[in-house]
Amino acid sequence: MVKAWNNENVAVLEEMAEQLVRDQVICGASLGFVSDQGIRLKYAGKQGAVVPYCDRNVESGMYYDLASLTKIIGTTTRILQLVEKEVISLSTPVKEILGRFSYEDVTVEHLLLHTSGLPAEIRNKESWSRENLLDYLYTTPREREAEEGFLYSDVGFILLGKIIESLDKTTLDESFREHIFNPLGMKDTSYLVQGNRERCIPTECTEQRGCICGEVHDTKAYLLGQCGSAGLFSTLEDMVKFVKAYLEHSRLLFEEEMFEKLCSTMRFERTLGWSKEYGRDTLYHTGFTGTSVLMDLKNRKGFVLLTNRVHPSRDNVEFLKMRKKMNEVYLNMAVRNL
Repeated sequence: MVKAWNNENVAVLEEMAEQLVRDQVICGASLGFVSDQGIRLKYAGKQGAVVPYCDRNVESGMYYDLASLTKIIGTTTRILQLVEKEVISLSTPVKEILGRFSYEDVTVEHLLLHTSGLPAEIRNKESWSRENLLDYLYTTPREREAEEGFLYSDVGFILLGKIIESLDKTTLDESFREHIFNPLGMKDTSYLVQGNRERCIPTECTEQRGCICGEVHDTKAYLLGQCGSAGLFSTLEDMVKFVKAYLEHSRLLFEEEMFEKLCSTMRFERTLGWSKEYGRDTLYHTGFTGTSVLMDLKNRKGFVLLTNRVHPSRDNVEFLKMRKKMNEVYLNMAVRNL
């Protein structure tokens, strides 16, 4: 049973979200707080800025395009499970699994840590076909040698997705569902939105695709289909289940040794798949659409923030500044055990 929360604990963050809605920085938001006290969920604002979304409140069970949270909820988690089961190791060369890949020195760990030297993006991706894009992934020029620094790379995580498909001999959706989502009771997390599209939060409104809703926003994931870097949809209710499992070191995910590996690894303010920009005892990741997960491992507290900050346009940098402030407020609360 979920225990009662002292409303003062999170009132500041809830008010910050409400203020962002009033100031029209975002249309709405779903906030989740996880701790030993239990789980608290908060919904604010409207689903969107245009008809019909501007007439619909943000409520429970809304589907959000998670964007790059796909990297940690699905791809990183499944890769680490495969490492734990000794199907692969962190030092396994990518080329050993994906024979068409060009670089013999790039390992699974390099991809997880974004130290492979592979580029962040695929140039002129809008003009590629699916087949040509797949070919390009295996031969894309590196921007530097492996281990020569940090470069956040969507390309690297698309390749990690291909590794999972190759080893599990199934789709990413089926693999993640069997090994992550079903065990954790995440019934509404998938690459394909389940059920009523009216539960979908819209993302960007573009000339090419109209107002995107219920389809993946990311261009590469849209071209490739199920993709290791982006494309998952989920609800706040499912996301807090995932965070709870990480905070509790649930054996439904990993044994204790793998959790310790995640906690102890620190390279360029990162660990395997995750950012540690808020400190060694944190795990953090964001998604381009306006999603984020922040965990304070020491105090066993987690904060999920889901928005569609790219709606109706991606030209919204004010939210990014305010999210950083919200994260800092949350961590200060956690330190003080409020």
